[in-house]
Amino acid sequence: MIVFNNVTKKYGSNIGLIDASVHINRGDFVFLVGPSGAGKTTFIKLILKEIEPDSGKILLAGKDITHIGRREIPAIRQKVGMVFQDFRLLEKKTVYENVAFAMEVLHKSKREIRERVPYVLELVDVQDKANRYPAELSAGEQQRVGIARAIVNKPRVLICDEPTGNLDPITAMDIMALLEQINVRGTTVLMVTHAKDIVDKMNKRVVAIDQGRIVRDSQEGSYGFNRKEANDIFTPEFIDTFGGDSSLSSDERKTLFFANPQPQTGLQSFDDEDDVNSMVATYLDGGEDVYE
Repeated sequence: MIVFNNVTKKYGSNIGLIDASVHINRGDFVFLVGPSGAGKTTFIKLILKEIEPDSGKILLAGKDITHIGRREIPAIRQKVGMVFQDFRLLEKKTVYENVAFAMEVLHKSKREIRERVPYVLELVDVQDKANRYPAELSAGEQQRVGIARAIVNKPRVLICDEPTGNLDPITAMDIMALLEQINVRGTTVLMVTHAKDIVDKMNKRVVAIDQGRIVRDSQEGSYGFNRKEANDIFTPEFIDTFGGDSSLSSDERKTLFFANPQPQTGLQSFDDEDDVNSMVATYLDGGEDVYE
């Protein structure tokens, strides 16, 4: 569905992406994570053809979109729905009109709009808000309308840019349940987020970017650990004591760590041994997938 092959994008001396390769299959639900400025926005803009790569190849739904003419871009974007953190609803249009407008710009017939919009509003559970304006809705309701607008034209891919960033935890999980429902119906979902709790709870595929590089691609992955916390715990003295022997495997080094517990390691700050296992493996094997 989405394929990046050795894609690089730079902005002068600043790095967007460096030699990025990833394959997102049809029907996948993928979290795109990493610190601010890591390259997540560049990744999304390349899919939407807002910017051009310097090198590499990008495919969307089997079509090579690396370098295409301007006239082809609208057709490409019709395959992708966008959900935003700040909703971006038209304040002077009702809920119904906001969703219908996404079909009108594609010159859909009035009959298609009459049939499709009520169906989508019911799917996201805002059918009773059809005649209300965005200002009359809660943040969660506005995001549901944003999702309805994004899927009304049946996109193959739904890109969500921090969709829970302005929501309280309970409402955020409601939105995640809705996105999962949409995914189950066959839509590929790519979600950019800093919400560690959501990523860890959902147990979906996680693609992590840091300094322009894809440094981790994990099925049923977690968000990662805080880089500062890792550095506080794994001091040079700790590495010298428990990880200095390069002839040992990661598992052997982790075993050594647990055989020689030290109070200063901060073990008590983690929930369980698995957390520390992951932390040790991450740090001793290079630390690329430790995120802020």
